[in-house]
Amino acid sequence: MFPPPVLEVDLDDIHSDERPLVAGRPWLMINMISTVDGVTDFDGVSGPLGSPGDKDVFSAVRALPDVILVGSATAVAEHYNPPSTSVSTKARRLSSGAWPVARIAVVSAQLEFDLTLPMFSRPSQRPIVATTTNADPSKLQRVTEVADVIQCGVDSVNLAEALHELADLGAQRVLCEGGPTLNGALFDQGLVDELFVTVAPLVGGGESRGIARGTNVAQIQELELRHVLTEDHFLFLRYTRPAHSEATQ
Repeated sequence: MFPPPVLEVDLDDIHSDERPLVAGRPWLMINMISTVDGVTDFDGVSGPLGSPGDKDVFSAVRALPDVILVGSATAVAEHYNPPSTSVSTKARRLSSGAWPVARIAVVSAQLEFDLTLPMFSRPSQRPIVATTTNADPSKLQRVTEVADVIQCGVDSVNLAEALHELADLGAQRVLCEGGPTLNGALFDQGLVDELFVTVAPLVGGGESRGIARGTNVAQIQELELRHVLTEDHFLFLRYTRPAHSEATQ
């Protein structure tokens, strides 16, 4: 639809772009799905809102980052698994300039999650857990047995510092997959460089939280539309912050 419409697009090609480090931290993307009235999950998970086209776009976007950032509540609800290590996935990721295998990074101040979850099950793919400097020592010790830990911020995770720590590990691009509370904190701190939103042709009803919750920005943040895709009445939107527009043309 935008730029000028074509019948079909190559999803890897259309999502390809320059995504440089920003002030020493990785380029940060957010990818979310929402109904037209702002509902982002059904019974705690986003799967019922999606479509085959949404899964294809999700896969294309996931091929871009070195690190997949997620809040602990979302990781638990969605039963996050270690990222794919298939040959085709590695080839797709290498063609986009990303690490062959992405790493999961979970944000949690309280460290109150089940360490038998799938994302902790593969020693060769230890996730990263970003927590606070005053995290509970006993919980921290258990987490360090199955994950690499980043500690930054007191009482709440300092997300800017966490991103710089990820840059020190070599990450150049980070994709956040929510939930809305983590998204809101990233927007609050001006850390979001790119936003992917799937608008599902559904009305969720109930409590509509939107893709970012708890935002308390000093002023409305402007975004620039980069492309619009459509399939089966779904809209797939991509935005970047205006400051990055010329660099990513």
